[in-house]
Amino acid sequence: MKTLNFSFDHPVAVKVFFTHTTKPEMETQIKSYRSDENGVLTIPLQGMESGLWNVLLEWNYDGRDFCMERSVKIKEPKVS
Repeated sequence: MKTLNFSFDHPVAVKVFFTHTTKPEMETQIKSYRSDENGVLTIPLQGMESGLWNVLLEWNYDGRDFCMERSVKIKEPKVS
């Protein structure tokens, strides 16, 4: 299964906004995830449509708000 992986210095709970940039008519998907106790966050991409996506992560740590934005290209699965 394809995933996005992020590594933090501490455990986090994030809200993730997925926006399909090559199909802007698609509704933004919002999901919540938690890292493991070592700060490793794994976001599954199973079931996501292929194309270019903007991924925005928002979280709070130690009373401060943070965000991170990445562009991700999801490829269609290879057919054997």
